[in-house]
Amino acid sequence: MTALELRSQLKQLIDDTDDQGLLEWVKTILSNSKESRGQAQDMLRVARLSDEDIAAGRTHTMDEVRRWMAEQKRNA
Repeated sequence: MTALELRSQLKQLIDDTDDQGLLEWVKTILSNSKESRGQAQDMLRVARLSDEDIAAGRTHTMDEVRRWMAEQKRNA
């Protein structure tokens, strides 16, 4: 995918959303601040780790996640 194609897809996704919180988040990430660059790097790192976990089969079912979340809520 070229940069132009990617930019076009991003614009379409932005145009299609009404979620103000998401739009603010995108604005923050795309602004050229030191903080936003750090956030973007963190998100890429986590995404790569997630891809590695999925490829290695380290995943959970929805029921497992729900049970884990319920346990976390009880322990909070």
